[in-house]
Formats: sequence, C-alpha cells, structure tokens
Amino acid sequence: MKHWLCVSFFCSLAAQASPELAPYLPAEAVAKEALIQSPLLQQARARKQALGLRAQAIDAGSAEFSVRALQQRRSINATGERYGESSVSLERPVRLWGKRGIDAELAQQTQALADIEYADAVHEASRELLKHWFAFLRAATLNANANTTLELAHAHQRLAGVRLKHGEISQLDAQLAQAELQRTEAAWQLSQAELSAASTALERRYPSLPLPKLNATQLLRQSELPAPFEQPAVLQAAFLQTNHELNMLRIDAQRLRLHAQRVNRDRWPDPTLGIFSARDRAGAEQVTGVSVAIAFAGDARSYQGQAALAEAQAADDKVATMQRTLSAAFDATLAQYQHKRMAAAQLQRAAQTQTLAAEKSRTAFTLGEHSMSDMLTIARVANDNRLAADLIRVEVIELLASVRLDLHEIWDFDD
Repeated sequence: MKHWLCVSFFCSLAAQASPELAPYLPAEAVAKEALIQSPLLQQARARKQALGLRAQAIDAGSAEFSVRALQQRRSINATGERYGESSVSLERPVRLWGKRGIDAELAQQTQALADIEYADAVHEASRELLKHWFAFLRAATLNANANTTLELAHAHQRLAGVRLKHGEISQLDAQLAQAELQRTEAAWQLSQAELSAASTALERRYPSLPLPKLNATQLLRQSELPAPFEQPAVLQAAFLQTNHELNMLRIDAQRLRLHAQRVNRDRWPDPTLGIFSARDRAGAEQVTGVSVAIAFAGDARSYQGQAALAEAQAADDKVATMQRTLSAAFDATLAQYQHKRMAAAQLQRAAQTQTLAAEKSRTAFTLGEHSMSDMLTIARVANDNRLAADLIRVEVIELLASVRLDLHEIWDFDD
C-alpha cells in the first residue's frame, strides 16, 4: 500500500477478510509466524498434548491387572505331616453397565476441550499482538504529530527572528517563539520515548515481526474511515457461535454431564474377574479356577453422583451467564465503534477547519495583523485538534480490528 514506506509485506493481508484494515496491520503470514514462535503458544501446545493424553487415558480406563501370590505351609498334627503350598492368581476389574461407552464419550469431549483450549490460546495471543501493535501505531502517531509541530515551531522561530531584525516585533514576541520551540522539543523527546518503548515491547515479544517504517500522519489522514457495522444482531449471533471462551464452557458442561452419568453408573460397582492356580499338599493336589469379586456400594457413591449432577447444572448456568456477559460486551464494543467513528469524522472536520484558521493566522502575523501570542495559540489549538482526530481514528481502527478478530475474519489461526 502507498501508506507504508519501505515495507512491502504489509500489503499482503488477505483482501477478502477486511480490506479496510490492510494498511494498518501486518500480513497474516508474518503475524502467524510471530505468534507460533511465542512462548505463550508453545505452552498452549504442551497443554493440548497433555489433555490429549488424558483423553486417551480416560478411554483406556483405570482398570489394571493385578497378580496375587500366596505361599503357605500346611501341618497335620495327627500324622506330623508338613507340606509347602502356593497359589497364584491374575485379576482385573471389568467395566460393565455401559461405563465403557460413557468413558469413550468422555475421552472425545476431553479431546475437544483440548482443541478449543488451544484455539482460545491462539486467539488470545492474537489479541495480545493486536494490543501491542496498536500501542506502537499510537506511539507512531504521537511522534509524527510531534515532528510536524516541531517543524512548525522552527518555522515560527525563524520568522520571528527575521521580523525582530527588521524591528517589526518586540523582543517579547521573539521570546514567545523561542519558548514555544523549547516546548515542542520537549514534547518531541517524550514522543520519542513513547515510540521507543512501544517498539521495544513489540521487538522483545515478537522478534520475527519486523517493525514498519511508516508515515502515521499520511496513513491516517489519506485513508477513508471504515464503514459502520450493519446487521448487529447477525454479527452478535456469529460472535456467540464462534467465541472460544463460550465454546469451552459449553464443551465443559457437556463433559460434566457425561461425568455425572459416569459417577451414577458407579453405583453399580465393577466386578473383578480372575483366574487362579494353587499347588496344595506339596503338589499332591493341583487346583485351578476362576474368581469373581463384587463390592457392595455404600452411600458415598450415591452422594458423589448427586454432587456430579449439581456440578453439571452449575456448568450449564455458567454457560448462560457467560453468554449474557459476552453479548453485553459485544454490544458495547459495537456501540463504541459506531459513536467513535462519528466522533472521528467530526474531529477530522474540526481539525481541517482549525488548520485553515492557523494558516490564516500565520499570514496575518506576517502582515502584522496578529500578535505572536495569538498565532501561537491558534497553531497550538490546530495541532491539538489534528492529534485528537488522529488518535481517535486509531481507536476506531483498533475497535474494528478487535471485532473482526472476534468474528474470525482476520488472523484465523485457530486450526
């Protein structure tokens, strides 16, 4: 795009996703690479792997084979005979009463939870990148404004020096111009500090993400404001359908309902089946057979089942609560976007009007019709208006990017 200077990769954002954001964001491939290499996603991948293995463990079941060995001596007092005897048995609990099927479903839900957790981590990492990216853009906007203001202050100081030589203004007016130059130099130094801090935050967190060399003023003032959102109800429905946090709660509620079913099935204990072989009377007798052991369930199993049902109900209620919370937050974001977009348009018009007034004031000062104090005051107000218009435009773009990200229209790296 023509708004970027010397950074061609910023033009490669997928146009079909959100073309109005293309000039402001890094390319999808560059952003994806930066996110994949971040420690946050490395941690998320490890968490996904752990949950996947837990899902396999649930499907396999917790039953284990056990070997029981017995060594004993038999003494017959009447005859004085003594014998060595031994027995060996192999036992294992068996999942019955439909528990194996429920465990298989629980394993699937646990794997689904692992997948959605990772997708949410990717989404939150993308949101974090957007936050730091727009902090950089905001700092670049402040710096660009400070550069423009400093150039004007130098021009005013040179003009004041020429007029002072010709005796057209007083020494006081020349001092006012010098003081304004000193003030703008201080403001420029502060903007450099902000830009340096924002740049460092990006570079340290995302080493593979190149920083753009941009003209923020040109970028913001030559592009049109993005269009307002249409059909907010449709957008909200899409947002709630794809929201990872809400989907995690939905999956967790399903998992807890299955867990409650599983705990209730445990009111019928699993039998333990075994085979055994015994050597009695020093091998004179050989015994083989099978064994079955069944526990008698106590009240604790019933209470645990009731507790699991209550937890499942609480999870369902949490889903409903979260849906309302997210709906309200999404509505608020859309409302902020719509109102700030209109405010940005109004501030832009005000800045243009005030800039024209500042230019007329400089002309009037040159002709001796305005005082130095009046010219500097009008110029300062014009600059403040331009800066306010630029900053609120950055806010509008950031809100738009946040909504597009939540709707998976940009940076859809969840797979």
